[in-house]
Amino acid sequence: MTPGSVEAEVIELEGRSCSDPNPRPVVLPLSEVLPRARLVEVSGQHACARTTTAVSCVIHAQARNELVAWVQPKDGALFPPDLASAGVDLDTFVAIHVPRDQGPFALVRAAEWLARSGAFELTVVDLTNALPPGSSANWQGRLQGVLRQYDGRILLLTSNAYEEPSSGPLVGLRVEPRRGPLHADRFEVRSHILKDKVGLATDLALTKPIAPTGLRGFQ
Repeated sequence: MTPGSVEAEVIELEGRSCSDPNPRPVVLPLSEVLPRARLVEVSGQHACARTTTAVSCVIHAQARNELVAWVQPKDGALFPPDLASAGVDLDTFVAIHVPRDQGPFALVRAAEWLARSGAFELTVVDLTNALPPGSSANWQGRLQGVLRQYDGRILLLTSNAYEEPSSGPLVGLRVEPRRGPLHADRFEVRSHILKDKVGLATDLALTKPIAPTGLRGFQ
């Protein structure tokens, strides 16, 4: 083997070392990969961070100068001081409070009207108390149709447990965020993808949002 051939072999090996044969996918939070024109479900029960995760999506959308609406039963989980502390612009944030006696169908109808207006890039619907009765294909089909027409995003908050199925077959992405240890005024949130029909092709990043007032001081 001549010196020239040895040098050529070394150069080839060095070239291989510069590229990773198994590159890792980019890890991003849900707020940065929220798909358009698809229903996304954020679910969970104990020690979950559904509302916190949805609020992070709200903040990210507002940073892009997008209008956001949140539909919840009257006297729902939203607490304006916590939203403001987290970074939500309350001046442009629209909250719709639906009378509880109207049931979950009224929440879905309100979300459909908001999405159909074409004014809101993101609508969050709090269905944690109950899902609409009957076939989910009916109400989810209506929401899905509006999303495709206006290229919007709808985030469904549900209380479905980890081992339970999603809220319906038209959910394109389902995520369960779990709350971790509290450090000062922040806690860790690890999000687990339970259903992916949109081809997300990434894991979800660990985030450290500001803890709601009620959780501060507890470990």
